[in-house]
Amino acid sequence: MLKSIELLLSDCIDYAALKPPVEAPLRDALRHYAEITKGDHNWISSRFVIPYSQIPDLKRYADRRDRFSGPLNLCIFGPIVKTLHEFKNTVLNIEKDILSVHSSFPGEVRTNILELTLPTVSVENFKADELVKAIEAVVTTSADSRLLPHRVFFEIPGDDIEIEVAKKIIKVIAVHNKSVLKRKIDNYLFSGLKINCTPAPTANFLAEVMLYARDANVAIKFAGHNINSFPSFDYETNSRVFGLINILMAGILAYTQDLTVEETIEVLEEKNSSNFIFKEGYIAWRELAAPLMEIKMLRMLSITSINLTDFELPLEGLKKRSIL
Repeated sequence: MLKSIELLLSDCIDYAALKPPVEAPLRDALRHYAEITKGDHNWISSRFVIPYSQIPDLKRYADRRDRFSGPLNLCIFGPIVKTLHEFKNTVLNIEKDILSVHSSFPGEVRTNILELTLPTVSVENFKADELVKAIEAVVTTSADSRLLPHRVFFEIPGDDIEIEVAKKIIKVIAVHNKSVLKRKIDNYLFSGLKINCTPAPTANFLAEVMLYARDANVAIKFAGHNINSFPSFDYETNSRVFGLINILMAGILAYTQDLTVEETIEVLEEKNSSNFIFKEGYIAWRELAAPLMEIKMLRMLSITSINLTDFELPLEGLKKRSIL
């Protein structure tokens, strides 16, 4: 295994079989995640994505804890809410459920990432003050305990999101991150943006948002369904789907090569896998490369991971192209 491939793909997939459209039963999803964590490609998998409403149900599967190779790493996502008041109440309820799980499974559960959809009304009317209050509510709560998530990714509600709205929200997150850094808040690292790739946004939208987040130093987390290793067409939704390699490479090269929007779109839409080059000391798309240390740093801090409902699908594509 080349070191460059290992750094690019390590911990890049969060298993999200509980999310639509799959919505697998918790028992089945946990069983399959346990198999993934003990499989040959367990180094590619990272967290088990679970809605906060199902956190209490984990107690029913206490007898299955020994099936996992190490602690159960959770990425918890909250519901869609309309108002700031509902959002704050949701955050408090999630805190209680997370602490309850930790007390039931001491040392055997980790919850280092939380995904929350911003209040619908605050986004639709773009109330910057309410968005700041929503983010601050999460930070304040998370700082109460080292057991609570120390990284939070905020999702913009709705499917048809305008580029300028996304940029404004990135700016709000970036300003608040600087405030957190100045205040030296314990038990909290940063807030980021979650981008849903199902249904797939346009390549232009994804490229512009990725580059704006890059320039604002805001981390990105992705999510999607039926995502393969390279671009494909999803006949279930009758839409094209970005590839796992394309998303990761575009995100990393955007930093190392200061890509333009047009170049980022080219990487995202690249279907010829031979244009992606993997060597022991670097990865590249055509003549644009990223060295090992930058791959490692950017994967940790900037292009974190992607929620996938199917763990095996992109791996099959990578094996066919002898990347794995």
